[in-house]
Parts: sequence; C-alpha cells; structure tokens
Amino acid sequence: MHRRDLVSLSALALAALTLGAGCPEEPTRPAGGAAATSSAAAAAASAEKPSAPPKAPEAPKATEQAAAPPTPEAKGTIKGVVKLTGKPVEMKVPAARKDAPVCQDKDVVYNAVVINDGKLKDTLVRIAVGGVQGSWKAPDAHAVVDQKDCMYEPRIQGVVSGQQVDIKNSDRTLHNVHTYKGSETLFNQAQPRGAEPLTKSWSDGIIKLTCDIHPWMRGFVVVTDHPFFAVSGDDGSFAIEKVPAGKYKLEAWHPRYGLKTADVTVADDKPAQVTFTYAGTEPEPAENKDELKGLW
Repeated sequence: MHRRDLVSLSALALAALTLGAGCPEEPTRPAGGAAATSSAAAAAASAEKPSAPPKAPEAPKATEQAAAPPTPEAKGTIKGVVKLTGKPVEMKVPAARKDAPVCQDKDVVYNAVVINDGKLKDTLVRIAVGGVQGSWKAPDAHAVVDQKDCMYEPRIQGVVSGQQVDIKNSDRTLHNVHTYKGSETLFNQAQPRGAEPLTKSWSDGIIKLTCDIHPWMRGFVVVTDHPFFAVSGDDGSFAIEKVPAGKYKLEAWHPRYGLKTADVTVADDKPAQVTFTYAGTEPEPAENKDELKGLW
C-alpha cells in the first residue's frame, strides 16, 4: 500500500472516533437566561483584561427634594390705645350683691366700663376674622375663666378657634354658667364650690357668660381664626405682636360701646400705631344688650 493511502486511512479513522464520541452536552443555563450569559461573558472579559484600578468613593448625592427651611417668624407689631372722649357710665356695686350669700361679703364695684384718664380698659382688638392668610392651630395651653368674688375674671379675653377654655369656680358658693352666642344658649350648667373646671371650646363668635343665680355676673370670650388679637389694659393700651407684614382691617370691640374699625399697614421694621376713640354715646352691641338694666 502506498504511503499516501496510509495517511488517508489515518485521517478517516480519526474522524470516526470524533463522531462516535459525540458533542459534549451544553451546560444547564441558570435562571435569568440572558442576564446569566451576560454575567459569564463579563467574567470572561474581566479575566482577559487586567483589572481596572479601584474608583474613589463618590460623594453622596443630594435628595431630589430638600427639606423646606422653617418659615421665618413674622416681625410686625400693631400698637395703640383705646380712648373714651365722652362721659362714662358711672359704675356702682350691684344692688343684688347684698342679698347673695358669700357675694355680700365684698362690695365689688361693677366693671362694665373702666376708664383711667380717658383711656378705656377691656376692649378686644383684633385683625378681622379671615384677614390673615394661613392656617392657625389652636394653642395647646388652655385659656381660663374664673368665677372669683362673684365676678367673671377676666372680664373679656380672646382665644383661637378650637382652643380649650377652662371655666373655674373659686368662690365658696354655687354658680351657674350660662353661655350664649347671640340669643342662642350654648350650654347652661351648675358649678358648685370646689367642682372641677368646665372645659369648653368654640369655633367662632363672641361668647357671653352669665350666671342665673347672680345676674350681674358677665364675661366674654371672643373667638378668632388666628392669634392676632389683644385686650386693652388699665391704661387703654394694647399690642399685637409677630404679625406678618401686610394691610389689614383692624377691629375693636367693647361689650358696652360695640365695634370700631380701622385700616392698618404692618411692616417688619416699624410698629403700626392705631388709636380707637369711643364717644360714650354708642348703642349697646347686639351681643350684649341691657347689661346694666336694673343693676343699681
């Protein structure tokens, strides 16, 4: 046999052996298919190339929406005084006190109109309801109305809508807390000496407190949807602080002489000054008719 034939036979034998052995089975592909194949390819590529130097750690990225900065506290102030130019109603001791146990122990002059050097006490001054933009949460602290020496104390005060008001009885006698909004009775409840406070709240309005047992007793809680109010003191002065800059309608309300209004512009750098003047001839407001009738 020629050498050329031997070479051909050897090649045919080698091919037969290869075909008999068959192709190796494809390894099972892990779940994820293409992702796993890509990972294997990446690993192979990584093995072929020298590893890259480690990257320096990246600085933390800012969140998409940063926290809003706190709203700066308003700096405006409204200051002023309430005056009475006419002759005030003379205040006396209510005649019925002398017949009321415990109340008869003190001659307390009535306080519907208190004047010092032409200045009027107990006038509530506020920015008109709805006049300040924003939503104002009622303070957690409770306001307090006390029944002391058979009088409501304080005579008048302001609260924010929804603020809790504790009505106390510090006297050694029974009182009856009868509250009105206009002519409507809101509640009417006896409060013996030493009883727990009556805790109430209101959303709006001028709330009048009376006592059916001691008819001269009267107090007022003025409810506003914001905290920008004050009550004139012994010298007739008042101050409303931390008011946002802007233009406002200001109201003054006195239980005997009623409502006065004024326009005011508030700035951060200079207090706004306002004077309210009553003549003393104003009709009684609808919220408090005939307070002095029959008292003397």
